[in-house]
Amino acid sequence: MDIETKIKDFIKYAKEVCLQNLFLADNIKVDLKNQDNLFEAERIEKEVISKYENIYLLLEEETLLNIYKKDKKIFEKIKETIEKMAKDSNLKEEYIKAQIKKREELKGNSGAEVVEKFFKYKIKELKKIKGDLLQKLNKLLDKEEKLNLDLSNAIQEVEQLEITEKLQPIRAEFRKLSIQLDKYQKELEETENKLSKKWYYEIYGTTDKEILLKAYNSQ
Repeated sequence: MDIETKIKDFIKYAKEVCLQNLFLADNIKVDLKNQDNLFEAERIEKEVISKYENIYLLLEEETLLNIYKKDKKIFEKIKETIEKMAKDSNLKEEYIKAQIKKREELKGNSGAEVVEKFFKYKIKELKKIKGDLLQKLNKLLDKEEKLNLDLSNAIQEVEQLEITEKLQPIRAEFRKLSIQLDKYQKELEETENKLSKKWYYEIYGTTDKEILLKAYNSQ
């Protein structure tokens, strides 16, 4: 077996081990959040998910090929890490191979494609909402700027009070929309992060899309 084939086979196996662990850890995190146990959910994110994620993101053919060529000991160390991960999670080799086969058979019709499309759709919608909010904020800024100019030119106290009263609801609306913008911006960044890291949707690659959609619609 040539080096490239050996590495490709290892990547398939290693990614499946990571994805099985990430799927389990992510479900635990979601359950903890649903129970309002945010402390434990954050701990799972930092101590468990981030560890599996870092290994998963390392599993690229070019990266591992370079590691293999430069230092086989480092490559063997990565293999040992994957084997330990599988052993600690009680994932048998036969099970992993069966999941790899299932993933390949379902490619194009798995839950992974459904979730990936959902992320892309969500990003598109969030960008639209963000754009609409920015337009509203810019209009409010223009109104505030005009009123501030009027205020600086106002001589009579009564006139100044009238302008100040007009400014208050504009500033209140600006604060409200700014909070909304921050919320949607955070959600946008989180979704873009999930899409770019891939595992957030690849964990559903061994589930038939119809089964996933049925489970989602029944919630």
